[in-house]
Amino acid sequence: MSNDRTFPGTRAPAGRVALLRNAVIALGVAAAIGTWLAPSLYSWAYLFAGDRNGVDVVAYPMGYTGGGGTLRLTVGIDPTSPHAQEMVPSVRNIVATFNGLRPTTGNLVLGAGNNVPASYFDFESVALHEVGHALGLAHPNAATESGLSDEEQDYTQATKGSNGRFDLDPGSDTVIGSSDDVRGDDVNLHWFRRSNNNPFTMSSTVDSTTYRRDTADLPAGHRFAANADRTVGSRLGVANTEAVMQQGTGRDEAQRTLGHDDVAGLRYAMSGLDGRSGTADDYVLVLEYAGLDASADIVIKFDDSETGFAVAKTRALVGGGHAFIVDSRVYFNDSFNWFFNGGGTGGGGGPDLVVQSAVVSDRTLTPGQSFTFSATVRNIGGTAAAATTLNYRRRPTGGS
Repeated sequence: MSNDRTFPGTRAPAGRVALLRNAVIALGVAAAIGTWLAPSLYSWAYLFAGDRNGVDVVAYPMGYTGGGGTLRLTVGIDPTSPHAQEMVPSVRNIVATFNGLRPTTGNLVLGAGNNVPASYFDFESVALHEVGHALGLAHPNAATESGLSDEEQDYTQATKGSNGRFDLDPGSDTVIGSSDDVRGDDVNLHWFRRSNNNPFTMSSTVDSTTYRRDTADLPAGHRFAANADRTVGSRLGVANTEAVMQQGTGRDEAQRTLGHDDVAGLRYAMSGLDGRSGTADDYVLVLEYAGLDASADIVIKFDDSETGFAVAKTRALVGGGHAFIVDSRVYFNDSFNWFFNGGGTGGGGGPDLVVQSAVVSDRTLTPGQSFTFSATVRNIGGTAAAATTLNYRRRPTGGS
């Protein structure tokens, strides 16, 4: 089952095309085993949120069941795929990017500022977006799944209200997707920062106390949730910046770091089923590069039969306002010109150390308390590594 399509760019330079994610949903255990249904594709919004399953659904990565702790997922490349070796540097970069969870601005690098040839799509940028889907994030903008066309797809993700149609008015600033859009009875799906509705900023604490989906919680004077589109960013004084999960990419365009909105979406899910950070159901997401391994939790492959451009096919158990992902595969179509950042091949050349199986005895520490930390470090390079030091740093949960 596939409804992937490629769309010529309509407002962005260099032939921007839409990245249409094809997801599937399984309702109940029996359905998870035998039935794949197309969901309502609606951040940050979360996969599987919408009229069908509820507008407040939060999606969690594969393996999370509400128990808290460290959630480890492997990301691998199908060894039978075209470009398997060429993908290695970018996939390793993507794993590091998600593990770092650092929000950035200026993450759209165009033309002479990047190393992407003019007629090529950047594999790393597109794969970063698709792995975001595999982890549970949806598009912040209406995107192609809305059925809207051209620039109307840049309106903030929402469902049709009781009138059965999208209400679209960019407001007095004429910028689509900004805070003064007039959306009638459309139901917002985008989680926004309560204090300022600015997707290019992020609260130090990301949970239900600082982020909301219901537009009744918007700051005074705001009409709808703003999304992290590049045009909205320019209006808010943040140039060349866009959420990685915003649908759409272009030739000769690199976007290899996460935006504030992307990071906030992942961190909100990490606050667990109760939506409150600092409680027992919180988890820490750690991705591990598995190399050329088709048995990894998330597998990336070029397969023209699966997609017309690029897609993350995701399956989940949905209920009670939660979507628990049980399977994700990322596919690319090889009929486009793809640029593979970094060149080279994996498993050769110099040493290449990867930290795996890191364990800390206590995740909640008091001043002066001792703890133990252990980890396995694997060399996936082609030569022996010299002596090195592994440092551990605890990230505070609060502060500015």
